[in-house]
Amino acid sequence: MTGDHLWSALRGDFPPFEVPFLPPEQDRPDHQGRRRLALVLAYDGTGFAGWQVQPGRRTVQGVVEETLSRLCNHPVRLQASGRTDTGVHAWGQVAHFSTTSRLPLDRMRRGLAALLPPEVHLRALGAVPPGFHARYSARAKTYHYYLMPRARAAVFLRHRLWPLRQELDPQAMEAVLRLLQGEVDLRAFASRLHEGGENTVRRVYQVRLEARGPVWRVVVTASGFLHHVVRNLVGCAVQAGQGRLPPRAVAEMIAARRRLYSGPRAPAAGLYLARVYYAEP
Repeated sequence: MTGDHLWSALRGDFPPFEVPFLPPEQDRPDHQGRRRLALVLAYDGTGFAGWQVQPGRRTVQGVVEETLSRLCNHPVRLQASGRTDTGVHAWGQVAHFSTTSRLPLDRMRRGLAALLPPEVHLRALGAVPPGFHARYSARAKTYHYYLMPRARAAVFLRHRLWPLRQELDPQAMEAVLRLLQGEVDLRAFASRLHEGGENTVRRVYQVRLEARGPVWRVVVTASGFLHHVVRNLVGCAVQAGQGRLPPRAVAEMIAARRRLYSGPRAPAAGLYLARVYYAEP
């Protein structure tokens, strides 16, 4: 059941990762004396102001960079597969960095495990090819979103999923999710767009609702995402499941490339960056 998957992942049984790590014997510096390393992280985003470094705020990138800088004895800058917002979690965030440190990988792993805060878990660390980039080499990502319909006293779940008191119609929700298959313009679900005519079309490889047991899960795998797309999509699906928004209205929004109908954005606490792919999924 979906709930079993959530509890299993919360215990540390995470989805697999796809990073093209090199064999340990190929962990060698380049002609400039620099090594390119990558790490896979799981983290609880509850106490962080998101991934990206922000002055005066505690972020995942900030605490990991601070720890790596201590271990490498020089400032380290991480490049991640993408940002996660305040309160969003990760099972498999990927980031890379360059270092002139000669600290062996096994000692770096032990140092990270000892010095990182308990909300951040190092899943893997290793050398990667010189051209590897955690963001630009990525081919797709999978996000999981967890929600619980008919939830009663959910005080102990509110940082892990979206508890809802109402019944939800899974068929209406699936009708919304089916609208996002193949090449789709995601502009209608984006909360913020960059200037300069940003391309908002993405390939959606899969989007599905798993509505078995008390905890439901929405799984979305796409070539890329825009700001708040998954949370806004889940919010629309929940509205449909509550009978407040017909699926045809969501189809109208996609065609119009803008948000025609207002509605709630799903809370950050239910969203998990599950997997980053460096080959076609």
